Amino acid sequence: MSLNLLIVDDETSLRWVLGRFFAGAGYQVDSAEGLDEALGLMTRGQYDLIISDLRLSGTQSEEGLAIAEFARKSAPRTRVVLLTAFTTPELGVRARASGVDLVLPKPQPLPALAQHVSALLAPR
Repeated sequence: MSLNLLIVDDETSLRWVLGRFFAGAGYQVDSAEGLDEALGLMTRGQYDLIISDLRLSGTQSEEGLAIAEFARKSAPRTRVVLLTAFTTPELGVRARASGVDLVLPKPQPLPALAQHVSALLAPR
């Protein structure tokens, strides 16, 4: 049985690259461009792991944290990876409080991201 991933990013090319990469590795992959689309997919389906950008609307908003909070409440076993070009120690604290399992800097090399995903999805 393959694992289900949700990729959330406002950059079409990044969603496409990540989707192709993880689908090629055997994952079932869905993608969303923004917060509302991601929450809709999360309401209708179940994901083993979500990879989300922090800022989805091109503003200072931090929709990635809202996605993590929704995942924690609706599907507590879902793992959440936050990709962002805006990493700070303070963001790490807030991200953990929101239910994020791992904050990674953007851009992230695909092999490194795949290793993190595999580690998060390893049987606990």
